[in-house]
Amino acid sequence: MKLLKRALLVLVILLLLAAAGIWIYGLSLRPQLSGELKLQGLKQEVEVWYDQYGIPHIYARNEDDAYFALGFVHAQDRLFQMELLRRAAAGRLAEILGPDLIETDKFFRTLGLARFAQQHAERFLSSDTAPFQRMVHAYQKGINAYLKNGKTPVEFLLLNIPKEEFRPADVYLAIGFMSFGFAEGFRADPVLEKIKTEWGHHYLADLAIQTPPDAVRIKSYSGATAPAPSGKLIASIANALNALPVALWQGSNAWVVAGSKSASGKPVLANDTHIGYAQPAVWYEAHIEYPGFGFYGHHLAGIPFGLLGNNRFCGFGLTMFENDDVDFFSEKVNPENPDEVWYIDHWEKLAARQETIKVKGGREVVFTVRSSRHGPIINGIVQHTDTTHAPIALAWQLLKGENLALQAAWQLNHAATFAQARQAASMFSAPGLNVMYADTAGNIAWWAAARLPIRPKHVVSKLFLDGASGNDEYLGYYPFEQNPQALNPPWQYVYSANNQPDTVSGVLYPGYYYPKNRASRIIELLESKEKFSATDMAAMQLDVTSAAHAELAQQITSLLQQSPGAGAQQLAGILKNWNGQHRANMAQPAVYYTLLSQIIYMAMADEIGSEALQSLGKTSVLKNSYQKLIQNEQSPWWDDVRTAATRESRQDIINRAATATLELLRKNLGSRPDEWQWGKIHTLTHRHALGAVKLLNTIFSVGPFTVDGGSEVINNLHFELDTLGIFEVDGGPALRKVTDFADIENGISISPTGQSGNRMSPHYADQAKMFATGRTRPMLMNREAVLQQSKNRLRLLPE
Repeated sequence: MKLLKRALLVLVILLLLAAAGIWIYGLSLRPQLSGELKLQGLKQEVEVWYDQYGIPHIYARNEDDAYFALGFVHAQDRLFQMELLRRAAAGRLAEILGPDLIETDKFFRTLGLARFAQQHAERFLSSDTAPFQRMVHAYQKGINAYLKNGKTPVEFLLLNIPKEEFRPADVYLAIGFMSFGFAEGFRADPVLEKIKTEWGHHYLADLAIQTPPDAVRIKSYSGATAPAPSGKLIASIANALNALPVALWQGSNAWVVAGSKSASGKPVLANDTHIGYAQPAVWYEAHIEYPGFGFYGHHLAGIPFGLLGNNRFCGFGLTMFENDDVDFFSEKVNPENPDEVWYIDHWEKLAARQETIKVKGGREVVFTVRSSRHGPIINGIVQHTDTTHAPIALAWQLLKGENLALQAAWQLNHAATFAQARQAASMFSAPGLNVMYADTAGNIAWWAAARLPIRPKHVVSKLFLDGASGNDEYLGYYPFEQNPQALNPPWQYVYSANNQPDTVSGVLYPGYYYPKNRASRIIELLESKEKFSATDMAAMQLDVTSAAHAELAQQITSLLQQSPGAGAQQLAGILKNWNGQHRANMAQPAVYYTLLSQIIYMAMADEIGSEALQSLGKTSVLKNSYQKLIQNEQSPWWDDVRTAATRESRQDIINRAATATLELLRKNLGSRPDEWQWGKIHTLTHRHALGAVKLLNTIFSVGPFTVDGGSEVINNLHFELDTLGIFEVDGGPALRKVTDFADIENGISISPTGQSGNRMSPHYADQAKMFATGRTRPMLMNREAVLQQSKNRLRLLPE
């Protein structure tokens, strides 16, 4: 017995020593935030002060060194994120993650983002004569200096990822991947075409294919400038996107009040971009200073210019425009030659290119991508995709024409006049962006920035188009001057919640615009007071009330009251007086979303299948359709097509949904209604790419947190409708920021987790609890304030 005890004691000691050794080794991989580093490529010394949240404040003597330093510190905190993003866009994930990512790689290879990136790098980054070119090259030199001299991230060691220098094309891969996240048509169009083909147009009637009549539109205004200063196809696309280890964009809020409506007398800008949650967070904050220039920005991995931020004259935020920039063309193949398709009056040969995917632990995958004049043919590329139907070509605006997003971002960062900022906004072509603007001169503006194709009047862009006749071809492009936009409107604010913008040449431009919920609430709050402070704006970002959800809940309640079951009456009693608030301690949101999920799945899954419904549920189309469907007692969706002998009614589905809802609430939350708290089934976890491994998930992922909020409230902590009754947050504000232009050096912001992606950094998750509880921290630009709050100083010296 003593021998056994001694053996166990020795084993415990060995395990503790091993754990200590691993921990000490991990500490050796922490980012270096202080001291000195000599780096080849620097011209002069650069100081980097890290504030108490790990934000780098870069003080350089010239612009090249400033962006070199930005690249270095960005890589030190986020190299693994940079690596995943460029590999995802280029279709190179299987090289490091194995065969499970082959389908995803095939999908992105077929899109051709790597070709897009290489062509644009050769076109715009083959020299360094323009300032934006020099800064891109300097930034990448800084990244590569870290690759050569810095510590290897633990993820690289665990996955055995080879270090490869960053190239100019990698910047455009980041732009391309961001653009992909904006394009809802990839998910929605194939499902809608399936519904039309298999069930007919009358099934589409209850879906929001076009803008709903009650949509809240963003109004345009031109004011004076203030004086300055297929089924298998659906499955294959869904599988490819679900396997991505990198977060996609999903929406956003932004609004700006004029100085006449602010407590300070200057404009105030608020922005919270909505992106899928992951660890590390998407945005990287940095403050840059060099002679003649100062900028505080939020950067995406691999892109040197802030896509959100402010200099000392102006600032800007972004939301997704949600314009429809994806079209699927059905081609007519030559029966005598499958490599040709018909166009108007002749056969055209399909272009072809070969792609080779390297696979970790497996054989290379070689396949051919064919393309028509409209774009790549997507049938047959990914596994299990049907090749027996007409070839479907993908037309995506990102891949058509020159993309000047880099130049636009550089000019926005450096804009010193309103005219320069407007010109920068006009340069964005794809993805479509709502650029929200304010400056110290008192101007406020909103530009719907995109290159918008003119489609024939008969075209319904969310359904597949005819690629053979020529009748569905684009007729040209609208000039930027005709895009929706507003400058200094008399109602004293501009805003966007991804909702329908005003007309373009009299046409409501088609898109995947989000329901009125957030937009109407933003307008309600902005018109409820005469003056707003930065603190007021930050409080608005945490608002969790939706009149639209309350209205829909009352419609459902009236149907529940017609049910004979006691359980349905119990649910109706809970929902009856709900005002649409989404607090974690409330029962109403738990009942509402559980019930809504059951209604939608019982109505629609029997026709199109759960996989297609899940794809549609990730888009605005289904969210815009809830009310229209539930109001229509005669909708064909209510009939369960699997029961040929009977025809189900709306009330039948409501009754079944009520029964299933009660079972789930009791199973997940307890038997008593006072136990049915929203926060128990609506939690937030920031999952790391390594989180698929259970042991590593506990080490690298952050959370869970109980949170207020819900789907399409301003604090848009959204989720998928789930028949299991669990609504884990999968996306939402990727930051919250507010800037008062009367005090432009002291904005406020918050990150969902922390500044660093290095697990051993003290700033890996130091903002996570603050974010979950609605707190903020300063965005500092004043040097004295920076030095007062900075804990560390890193000197970068020329070698």
